[in-house]
Amino acid sequence: MNKVFSKIEQHLHKSNYMHWLIVGAVMFTLVTMWGATYNSFSLFVTPIQESLGVTRAEIVLGVTVKGIGSIVGSYLCSYLLSLMPVMKLLRLVSLLIVANIISLSYIQNLFQYYIVLFLQAILTVLGGFIPLSIIIHNWFEKRSSFAIGLAFTGTGLGGVIYNWLGGIWIPTLGWRRTMFIFGLIALVGFIITLFFIIKATPFELNLRPYGFTDSPREEEQKEVKAEQKGREVKEVFRLVRFWIFMVAIFLVGLATNSLFNNISPHLIDSGYDLASAAKITSALMLFLMIGKPLIGYLFDIWGLKLGAAFCTLCIAVGIFSAVMLSYKLFIITLVVGAGIGLSFNSIAYPAFSLHLFGPKNYARFSSYLQIAHGFATILNPIIISIIFQRKQSFNPAFWVFFVFTCLVAIVWLLLLPTRKNEPY
Repeated sequence: MNKVFSKIEQHLHKSNYMHWLIVGAVMFTLVTMWGATYNSFSLFVTPIQESLGVTRAEIVLGVTVKGIGSIVGSYLCSYLLSLMPVMKLLRLVSLLIVANIISLSYIQNLFQYYIVLFLQAILTVLGGFIPLSIIIHNWFEKRSSFAIGLAFTGTGLGGVIYNWLGGIWIPTLGWRRTMFIFGLIALVGFIITLFFIIKATPFELNLRPYGFTDSPREEEQKEVKAEQKGREVKEVFRLVRFWIFMVAIFLVGLATNSLFNNISPHLIDSGYDLASAAKITSALMLFLMIGKPLIGYLFDIWGLKLGAAFCTLCIAVGIFSAVMLSYKLFIITLVVGAGIGLSFNSIAYPAFSLHLFGPKNYARFSSYLQIAHGFATILNPIIISIIFQRKQSFNPAFWVFFVFTCLVAIVWLLLLPTRKNEPY
């Protein structure tokens, strides 16, 4: 029997089976986490509004509350990761997310609604992209961006699955019971992935990271890896280039939020009926799922400079196509360009944090990028609403963000290093 287990261990040691199983488990974690919170929540907006007896504006204000929560969560994430192991944080937060989802089914007034959404935003950041990308980076020395892109398709897949379930259950069971069931499904999913499958590093299973090179000095390499080289935060904060970089992140956040949050109403304003708008939006979501592993692969092959520039130009193509929707040909470029370009936030932030600043302060730099994006998430609807009220159209705002994305693409080409010159 010992020989059998020894052979199995040797096979796993030589194969990459477990590495891709970890990717699948991270994907399933995001299916559960994002499907039950962010990506199916639009189904609950009207039922919750009617149940609480409030206005649509008061319900939609929850988006701003979530944006504030995401900024708080981004700051807390790096701090908590400095205090506890990544898996302990993920397991603790997963149970709190389950409690949060279930508590949402019991809210009775608007104040409780805001509190639950605020805490939900904090928790999904604490248990979301930053710690899960750390897990992927630990398991993949090579092709990490592709692995992250593949794993992070779970957010879109979760939206597909949970929207389908919500569409069936809300009319028959009501929104409260549906939300409660979503919480129970999340509990089962988190227990399977975070408590049984996912390990913080491959070394816990006597495996090596994907792409790890064997050598006689393997132990020395492990010691070097354990040192976790990287830039110091105070040192980087003194660099003008860093703040130009952060402004670029903020501007891309404004552009992606403007397109993602307003594409359906813009399609209807452009003369498309609701059914057509829904089909176009669904196609865009499909390309968004495809875009994440694609952009991850391109980041691995091309490096930060070309990968970021290409992704940002795809966003620009999507925004330009949104302006030109009176010509039906631009529906194709909208779906493809926006679908691929909107993958930027998921793939670029982990790649930037690791390859520009190193693993030593990875969580802190990741949180700073998320905070910049969080401010863009909060300010974007304000900017859009001001421009829309004056012009009665999304197009002027889209033109502004089109210029922003083109400028940011130029910034990437001037500011980011080539693949061979990436510091880490």
